[in-house]
Amino acid sequence: EKMKAYLISAGCPFDFVLFTNYERQVAALMAGHVDIAWNGPVAHVLAQQQAGPENLISLGMRDVDCDFVSVCVARKDSSVSSVSELSGKVVATGAHDSPQAHLVPLYWLGELGVKPAEVKSFDLDLGKHGDTAIGEVKAMEALLEGQADAGLLSKMMWDRAVEGQLPSIDKAQLEKNLQVLPEAPPLFDHCQFDVLASNPAWKRESFVDAIFKMDIQNPAHQEVMCLEGIQQKWMPPRQEGYAVVSKSLAAVSKRHFSTSTGSTGRTSGSHSHRQRSSLGHLPRSHRAWNGVRNFSSKPTVGVVGAGVAGLQTIRSLRAKGFDVKVFEQDARVGGVWRENYVNFGVQVPKQLYEFLDFPFNLPWGQYPTGPETQQYIEDYVDHFQLRDAIETGTQVESVSPKDSRWVIKTQSDGSSKEETFDYCVIATGLYSKTKLFMPEIPNKEKFQGKVLHSTNFQDVSLAEGKRVVVVGNGKSAVDCAVEASKAPGAKVTLVSRKAHWPTPRKIADLIPFQYVFLSRLGQALVTGHRGALPGAPAHMSWWHTLGWPVMAGAFTVVEMLFALQFRNMSGSTSPLFKCDVVSDFYGHAQVLDYSFRDLVSKGQIDWVMASPESYTSNGLKLATGETLEADLMVFATGFQKDYSYFPADLQSKLGVESDGLYLWRHTLHPQVPGLAFVGSELATISNISSYGLQSAWLGKVWAGDIPLPSSEEMTKEIQQMRDWKRSWMPDTASRASLVLLHQTHFHDILLKDMKIHHLRKMPNVLAEAFMPYQPQDYSGIVGA
Repeated sequence: EKMKAYLISAGCPFDFVLFTNYERQVAALMAGHVDIAWNGPVAHVLAQQQAGPENLISLGMRDVDCDFVSVCVARKDSSVSSVSELSGKVVATGAHDSPQAHLVPLYWLGELGVKPAEVKSFDLDLGKHGDTAIGEVKAMEALLEGQADAGLLSKMMWDRAVEGQLPSIDKAQLEKNLQVLPEAPPLFDHCQFDVLASNPAWKRESFVDAIFKMDIQNPAHQEVMCLEGIQQKWMPPRQEGYAVVSKSLAAVSKRHFSTSTGSTGRTSGSHSHRQRSSLGHLPRSHRAWNGVRNFSSKPTVGVVGAGVAGLQTIRSLRAKGFDVKVFEQDARVGGVWRENYVNFGVQVPKQLYEFLDFPFNLPWGQYPTGPETQQYIEDYVDHFQLRDAIETGTQVESVSPKDSRWVIKTQSDGSSKEETFDYCVIATGLYSKTKLFMPEIPNKEKFQGKVLHSTNFQDVSLAEGKRVVVVGNGKSAVDCAVEASKAPGAKVTLVSRKAHWPTPRKIADLIPFQYVFLSRLGQALVTGHRGALPGAPAHMSWWHTLGWPVMAGAFTVVEMLFALQFRNMSGSTSPLFKCDVVSDFYGHAQVLDYSFRDLVSKGQIDWVMASPESYTSNGLKLATGETLEADLMVFATGFQKDYSYFPADLQSKLGVESDGLYLWRHTLHPQVPGLAFVGSELATISNISSYGLQSAWLGKVWAGDIPLPSSEEMTKEIQQMRDWKRSWMPDTASRASLVLLHQTHFHDILLKDMKIHHLRKMPNVLAEAFMPYQPQDYSGIVGA
């Protein structure tokens, strides 16, 4: 009633009716008896199936309906510690029409090849599609009574049980007897407002305009929004989150859902509404195509690379009305995460390596392994239905401009073809296995052992009983040395040319590094020390002018603390008083735990500071005159950028320099319209979130939402960035791409271009100042 009163006051003629079950609600929508249906996920899919996707328009959803989470829990005495062990077990679920507690989780188990001996569904309140969750409560009761080995539940109901909010569930017994398994079913979206495309536009528009004017900070709106369960705001519509629901309906319980109006009698109280109003506040691309898009007139985009940058580019450009096709040379998406050196992983905690609106299903603070990250990326592709845009196993041979368009020549299965696009995006990433960097060291032919690049050191058994020399000083070199030392009988030496600063995961063993370096306070400290990123607020430059002497002293203290934490206060391996910690981070960034430190202290790894001079028959001669005996050499010496797929005249126009390719906003070249680089010329601490914002920004630029300055102005800004970086950053081949610790200000620049509020944590002033910026702070931007 309060929502009705608000909508009428906002100019939306409105009334509602309640249905006893979702099937009757969908039938009423199809028959035109209601204008808008507030459909749960199953009802939404059924409505799409009956009306046809082109004839059903979605208007919006609550923020709590985005990315609904289910969990799998097991009895601690069931000997089940992973979902893979559920085959042959008894699994309890909610009602069989519940997407969160039956359909999606069971479909997921089936995809994993898991076959329970019995599924006990508690079919209470059927027709509500699990909304009342009575079946989930009964499933938990059955688990506690030992009637089942495991259960499939919504995380929302599990959390309520753990917090003691369910009267029939003993919180203490729950914690004593049950555990959440580490794997979780795929995310999906919950309720959404649906309307037939034939519904009068004025109704849709008045309804959507009304709900999207609501502001939870407005006392007049807050009560109604909270009663609706909204945490912050109404969200725009999206369809990606229902793909897995559709698949689960087809695979798990097709027999339970008919498309007719005849449902069995079910208990009353469904939350379904009749709403006399409708659409309007849709994304611009929806308006442009009037609900049914003319695909023949869509601008086309060819994308090279299906890593985390290319995948987000699909979503961002599709949302703006572009037809996107991605070419990936390998058989799977994922970029460097498909395979790499043994036990490779992310060097930041999972909350810093997440897609902006797709949480990484790992505990807070955990550092994901390579395989975990690859699976997460695969899940993202499936969740947002991106596979139809990706052509895997396809090598891009050339990218050439022709008549203001782009011709991409590819090879697949031995045959070549050319395709023409209106735009082209290079999303090949910062690292590419197609061009590994191996230093030229004389007399390689004399060496009788094995030489590998770190990317190919994928089996620790290669080091068993071997004298192993690892060359390098980045994280990959440290990781390879640590892993090689675990091989039985291995004798490991790490050879590094110079001492560089590692960053500890926790500063002073107390504070996670991101709280210092990725908060606005940390951004101010780095800016005071090394200057403001061009384009950052003017007061940041003033602060650097006044504050650098103080910050120089402060960061000297930081260096002493880091050296103390890594027990490396003096000697050739210590960077203390040899190089500035912030500047060095921009040349050799690495966030480490103490594994390497401890192995060196115990004598299990030797660490030598010297330059390799030449191979010998049985080892490596160093510039110091020392010769290291070796059976296996691993060069963790990085990668080289490859622009050879561009014709020579285009390479010349791009102007790649010894320290990289300088671009406007790290994305566009002023002299080469229609070509963009997403992810391949930008390095930050949280690359994955930066690439998401970069792709969203690009979508708005190419859609005409962001006016570009003249090529002269862009060139001037690029020169300012070039001069600033060269004034203090180490001279490396990647310097042009580096943003790193200045990433928050870079994100601010993109957001301001997009007319999106950049102070993402406000009105919480303390959080805005002191809490680290993470991908979740930018949720809702990609794909909007």
